[in-house]
Amino acid sequence: PAEAAGGVKMIKNLLGAFRFTGVRFMPTGGVNPENLAAYLAVPEIVACGGTWLVPKDALAAGDFARITALAAEAVALVKKLRG
Repeated sequence: PAEAAGGVKMIKNLLGAFRFTGVRFMPTGGVNPENLAAYLAVPEIVACGGTWLVPKDALAAGDFARITALAAEAVALVKKLRG
């Protein structure tokens, strides 16, 4: 759980010791559209995961249009941030 473990600050602290190893991160747990940009601003973070992409209620209802829309919003945000 990235956010519960210290979020971006924790990852940057780990990079202080391990950047030279070529380590890369894919944080999940507490990552959401509001903090995604902060995570993706760290070059060693190659991807993020989050349950906001597939909410339980949307999955249970078979609301794949909503899930598709959320995924499209996430892709657009990543493209905006990473080019």
